Amino acid sequence: MKKNNWKDKDSKFAGIIGTIAVHALLLLAILFCGIKIYLPQEEEGLTVNYGTSDTGEGLFEPAPQSAIEDQLEDIPDATNPPLINNSSKSELQTQNIEESLELKEAKKKIEEAKKQELERQRLLAEQKRQEEEKRKIEEAKRAKAASAAKSAFGKGGKGTDTNATGEGITGGAGNQGNPFGDVNSKNRVGGGTGSGHSYNLNGRSLSGKIPEPKYDKNEEGIIVVSIEVDPSGKVISAKSGALGTTIGDASMRKEAEIAAMRATFNGISGSTVQSGTITYRYKLN
Repeated sequence: MKKNNWKDKDSKFAGIIGTIAVHALLLLAILFCGIKIYLPQEEEGLTVNYGTSDTGEGLFEPAPQSAIEDQLEDIPDATNPPLINNSSKSELQTQNIEESLELKEAKKKIEEAKKQELERQRLLAEQKRQEEEKRKIEEAKRAKAASAAKSAFGKGGKGTDTNATGEGITGGAGNQGNPFGDVNSKNRVGGGTGSGHSYNLNGRSLSGKIPEPKYDKNEEGIIVVSIEVDPSGKVISAKSGALGTTIGDASMRKEAEIAAMRATFNGISGSTVQSGTITYRYKLN
C-alpha cells in the first residue's frame, strides 16, 4: 500500500511539471513567432522654399507684404503725432485750484470773524470796566460830600454830645451852618459872604473881598478851588475841582482859579504854607 501511494504522488508531480513546461513553450512560441503586418511606406517629398518668383538673392526670408503693411499701419506718424487730450487734466487742476482758493477764503473769513469777536468782547469788557470805575468814583464823591456835610468846621459850641463837639445856637449835637460857608462867619443861615462866595482858611482872615471870577456862561452851580497861602497872605497855588464842585465847564474852572490867585489874606509869622479853599457860587439873574 505504501509503494502505491508514493507512485501516485510522483505521477502527480510529474504531470504538474509537464503542464508548466508545455505552457511556457507555447508562450515563447507566440512571442517570437507571432503574425507580423508590414504596412507599405509612402513616398517622401522635398520641402521647397517659399517664394514669389524664380529669381532672388539674400540670406533672410522677407516678410509677407500684408504683414509689412500691417506693421506700417501700427507705426505712428512722426510728422503728425497723436494729440493728447489735456482738457480733463486741466479741468481737474483748475477745480483743485478753485477749491484750494475757496478753502483759503473760508479760513480767512473765519479768522476775521474770530478777531472781530475778540475785539468786540475786549471793547465790551473795557466799557464795563470804565463804567464800574466811574460808578465807584461817583459813590466815593457822594460819600465824601455826605461826610463833609456832617463834619464840623471849627471848635467849640453848645453841643451836649459827649462824643463830639458842635457849634451853633439851636442846641443839640452838630455844627450849625452851611458846609460851604465861612468858619469865621457868625451867620447861621445863608451862603457864606454877601457876594455868595466863601473861603475856608483856618485862622486866617481875608484882606478885602473875594475876587470875582469872569462869569459869562449860562450855567449855575459851584466851583471849589483848593488854594495854598504863604505866611505873607499871598495865594501861591490854586486848583479848581475840589470836593463840592458841581460845574464841569473847563473855562469857568479856569476863571475861578485866576480869581482865586488874586485873593490876599492876613500875614502870619513863620514859614508854613497853609492850605484852604475858596468856594464860588454861580447863579443866573
